[in-house]
Amino acid sequence: MMIDQSQLPQPLSEVIEISQTSMVRIKLDDTGDTLSLTDSKIGGLGYLPEYAIYPYTNAGKPLSLLVQINFAQLADSVDISQLAYPLPTSGILQIYIDATDELYGADYDNPAQSDTYQVRFWQDHSAPVNTQTLQDTLLAQQAQMADDNHYYAPFDIQREIALKFINETQSCSASCIEIGHYLKATDNNIETFEFFDYLESLNLEDEDSDTIHDVYNKLANTGGHQILGYPYFTQTDPRKYKEASEQPILLLQIDSDDASNISWGDCGVANFFITPLQLGNADFNQLIYNWDCY
Repeated sequence: MMIDQSQLPQPLSEVIEISQTSMVRIKLDDTGDTLSLTDSKIGGLGYLPEYAIYPYTNAGKPLSLLVQINFAQLADSVDISQLAYPLPTSGILQIYIDATDELYGADYDNPAQSDTYQVRFWQDHSAPVNTQTLQDTLLAQQAQMADDNHYYAPFDIQREIALKFINETQSCSASCIEIGHYLKATDNNIETFEFFDYLESLNLEDEDSDTIHDVYNKLANTGGHQILGYPYFTQTDPRKYKEASEQPILLLQIDSDDASNISWGDCGVANFFITPLQLGNADFNQLIYNWDCY
């Protein structure tokens, strides 16, 4: 069925227009090709210089590489000058989580780095690789999976999936905290800042509200794997609305993906947030981790 903005209430149609921004869509290339230790990927092993140690939990369990972003590869693939916020043009970002934990290493009371969730950024990746440590880690992960009867990993930690980057545009998602402020910008008489509260104020049938919600998110191009743009949530946005310079923005989103056997709980989504100042300084030490599911 064809969809267009005429299927939306006028304020929502206007939000599609005024909130539009550029972002980077991530496509997963699950062809099984051999990837290098510096390639952009989900899963497997990433770059580890000879002077560094591999991240482990306090209990001695090796963390799993969720995702590795090679910013030089990204900059070669897309026009980063179109983006609302500057990305590094070099360096490797890595996000590690405890894939044996039922919360996948997340701590909702303290979403910054911990022993179960760690972030590393290698501005220079010319140093030789710590090959022995990576080999030992691979063996430790295999032994851990064999011994653990309650293995909760949202993805196959030893299967590497290549990342491909594409320029796309996107509008504010229905579950994002900015949605209410965009609605107010279209009509100052709108009193709510919640998408479904707004639909409820229109006295619609539940079926009609669900249809509008689906049409809106399709037109807004929400969900999926991406860098920058607007986050998508199955529950609610954990952020509090702040001034633009202080508001944590979406850096990275990894969604559930049946084709690549990625599942955050019950079809959930993981988001990683950073402030514009931190991103401009390539400071990923305070990257905020959140995931939710239905």
